[in-house]
Amino acid sequence: MRHLWIPLLALGAAAAAAAEVYTWVDERGVTHISDHPGAASAAGAGGEALGSLWESPVDPGAPRRGPGSSSRAGDRFERVLAGAVADLERGENARAIAALESLLRDEPGRPEPHWYLAGIDRERGRYRSAEGHLRAFLSSAGDDLEPQRQLAERRLAELDDEARLADPARERGTARWETLEHPHFRVRFDAELAEVSPDYALRVAGYLEEARAEVGRRLGVVPAEPMGVVLYGKAAYLHAHRHRFSFQTVGFFDGRIHVVSAAHPADDLRGLLFHEYAHAVFREQTGGDRPYWLNEGLAEISERAARGREGMSRGERVSLAGRIDAGEWIPLRRLAPSFSGLDDADARAAYLEALAAAGWIQERTSRAARSRLLRLLGQGAGDDEALEAVLGLDTEGVDAAVRRRIRDEFPAS
Repeated sequence: MRHLWIPLLALGAAAAAAAEVYTWVDERGVTHISDHPGAASAAGAGGEALGSLWESPVDPGAPRRGPGSSSRAGDRFERVLAGAVADLERGENARAIAALESLLRDEPGRPEPHWYLAGIDRERGRYRSAEGHLRAFLSSAGDDLEPQRQLAERRLAELDDEARLADPARERGTARWETLEHPHFRVRFDAELAEVSPDYALRVAGYLEEARAEVGRRLGVVPAEPMGVVLYGKAAYLHAHRHRFSFQTVGFFDGRIHVVSAAHPADDLRGLLFHEYAHAVFREQTGGDRPYWLNEGLAEISERAARGREGMSRGERVSLAGRIDAGEWIPLRRLAPSFSGLDDADARAAYLEALAAAGWIQERTSRAARSRLLRLLGQGAGDDEALEAVLGLDTEGVDAAVRRRIRDEFPAS
């Protein structure tokens, strides 16, 4: 095992209880968190933003008429493409995918949809599909997309690395580990990650420092001792932990953060580390996971910040307004112990409600007040006692205020 030491100052440019918390990915590639394995079949709240739009987005505002395309058809293509890109920026991936695939059916020779679909598939771990889209992009992209062509060539090589580390045949044998010495984290990572990405340790250290700063700002506190983090290539993770879960996972927390990492980490790993780190700090401060809606909401806010997203999308707020109108709003008190026992639709709503409630609290409290809230919970105060001490409202009061805010934005027809 090789030990690495990265001084905190060297990161300047790179970084400005008993139950486990489970993380899994559903068939749409959406990452979810739960404190109960039985909730793993539930889908989460919306998709994830495609971080930086594959680093160099194809500008949908620049008309590029395909051969034989009429002006009217070209205008429609650019309009639909721009809408799909906007959906990706909001994290509404399912809608974006449907639009991009429809564009390819109408104009199969156009390169732009392949660019974004390749990025989506890469984030979902569908490396061969991503490769296919990149090759289709290269075969159809002209000189006006030369920056993206160069990136696509590099991405193809990186996808080979990712697919190799995810190959089930690599599960046999003993994993080799490296250790990153760091003032705020105890980090172990699969040595094969560093072999294919020489700057892996520095990049991960930067993400963790960013997570510490962001979560510290939002929760008002940082851990008293260095936190353990273990990063795996996909095959190494499956070899070590597949027997623990009856469903697909990409990470969990058991006193240390365990996560699957890409060989060439980007916004997907960064967002996951922010999310899991927020859960870990919440548990360290409170001694548990409840109120779970607050725990989950703060973690989701932190992850969205990592991905450059603040707050909820309009579509998400409209969805909650519809549930209020239909009498299907889930009381926050029901969500305080966990999200377990909910069907798929209610689980999706629970994540959105948690996000809305945590956002409402964040807007109305200072960092010191949020720190006090967690401290009171850690000292044994009940949910209502802690909320009333900081906000002057108990759980029902917060619930009513959040619903009122949503209804004020979308009055019932």
